[in-house]
Amino acid sequence: MHPLRLLILVMLALPLAACKKAEPVVAGKTPPGAKARKAAPAPKRERGEYTDMPSGTQTYSTTTEKAIAAEAQRGGPRGEARIFENPEELNELSRGASPKYMNGQFRYYLAGVAMMQPQGECKKPLLALNLAVENLHGTPTVAIYGEFTFTQTVGGDGSSLTETVATPYHANILGPFSNKQGGLVYVTAYLEQTEASRDPERWAQIAAVNPQRLKVWFKPEAFYYADGTQYAQRTGKIAAQRDVLTCGGSDGARSILK
Repeated sequence: MHPLRLLILVMLALPLAACKKAEPVVAGKTPPGAKARKAAPAPKRERGEYTDMPSGTQTYSTTTEKAIAAEAQRGGPRGEARIFENPEELNELSRGASPKYMNGQFRYYLAGVAMMQPQGECKKPLLALNLAVENLHGTPTVAIYGEFTFTQTVGGDGSSLTETVATPYHANILGPFSNKQGGLVYVTAYLEQTEASRDPERWAQIAAVNPQRLKVWFKPEAFYYADGTQYAQRTGKIAAQRDVLTCGGSDGARSILK
């Protein structure tokens, strides 16, 4: 064959060889000469409260401030007015602040105030406070001793101004209280006599206040337990020093006459 003709044939064959396509790789079939690769196992997750840590700002339906403020409006099981330790506690709760004055074991609600003749050695009626007592911790307690202060709101509706009615009085709130956390019981506490000649007049002033305007504050001073001990903020837990209840029988109060 003529050399020139052979050169032309070779030049025509080169483009045809370059256009030849590679054979397609069948899915799932390992290409020849390649090692099969195993998928790496997924890392194990540690058991916890969250599978993944939450990201972003968390929101809650009720903020702490709203919950504290709602505490100031909380009433008793039948809508009774809440009894606070003092006006400062109520004011702090209303502002959404946790009060430093608040006792942590019981809540008190005022069910009613009236002059009543108790059972026992009392010859004349005493001022009786009907209370709903809620046990927050469930600690068994047989009596709570403390001071009641009575005020009434003055001015128009919604006024925050108050004035003291009579003088502060002490009383024993006698159980048995509920030993269940959150348990509620209704009890009657009779105010102690301080001056036989003036107490009836002062008690009548308290009982005459419109219930919607009457505000009662109770500051507990000692908690008495069934094992014969008491707890007070000043003394801590010691042997009970509780006086014998005479006037008022088992419902509290003490006689000023021995």
